[in-house]
Amino acid sequence: MTIEKDPNETDDAVKHLRHAEQELAEAQEKGREAATEVSEAEAEIKKAIDEISNPREFKVEVLYNGVKKKFDVRPQETVKQLLEEAIREFGPLNNPHTLSLYKDGKELSDNQTLKEAGVEAHDALLLRPSTVKGGA
Repeated sequence: MTIEKDPNETDDAVKHLRHAEQELAEAQEKGREAATEVSEAEAEIKKAIDEISNPREFKVEVLYNGVKKKFDVRPQETVKQLLEEAIREFGPLNNPHTLSLYKDGKELSDNQTLKEAGVEAHDALLLRPSTVKGGA
């Protein structure tokens, strides 16, 4: 006994197969596009995190005798550069050569960069006499 298939059923199955293959190809293309978009978004996030972690310029606040002033600084500037700018802004001051900048109660080394000294955006620094510096 031989079972004959209706040619219409075979045509319908072939059409259904071709339609499924087309849908699969479209879905795969959408998947590739989505993967590209994900990669681009991840790159943007990495860039934003890097800019936050390593800003080119940021603001810090220096406090001297109860007066606060904001300064735009760069991470590669030295503590001494910021110190000199703060002394000019708060000046004229008595014995400016004896002053230092402090963060969290610790005196910052003049020869370090702000980054090396751990100075970050929106930090509040104190300008006050140094425990090390002196002079006649």
